[in-house]
Amino acid sequence: MNSESGVRVLLVEDDDDNRELMSEVLQAAGYEVMTASGGAEGLRKLSETSVDVVVTDVGMPGMGGLEVARAVKEIAPTVPVVIVTGYAEREDIASARGRGVDAVLVKPIDPDSLTAALDEVMKGRRR
Repeated sequence: MNSESGVRVLLVEDDDDNRELMSEVLQAAGYEVMTASGGAEGLRKLSETSVDVVVTDVGMPGMGGLEVARAVKEIAPTVPVVIVTGYAEREDIASARGRGVDAVLVKPIDPDSLTAALDEVMKGRRR
């Protein structure tokens, strides 16, 4: 895990256990993590604080992850968005990439896959 320290991640996940686990994985990999338990809270935090990357669950009550991704791109167009989904339908994943999503991870999330995806989108941002 070769992520750079100081990279600020906004993690939007409605499931407490998943949010805690992903936050711990990212912190252990050197990321600075800010969490939100839903889309509206995540967007409020994004408008108050600068972040380098957003990770959001797709299936959340209220505002889902694809809505979060679109809103992130309106607020901060250069911030990469990684969505996490329990639904592995190829059409959904393909269409998500065209809607402000930079990477897609399918649950259950492997810690190495999570950090590798963030490392990859951050490399793309620095180009």
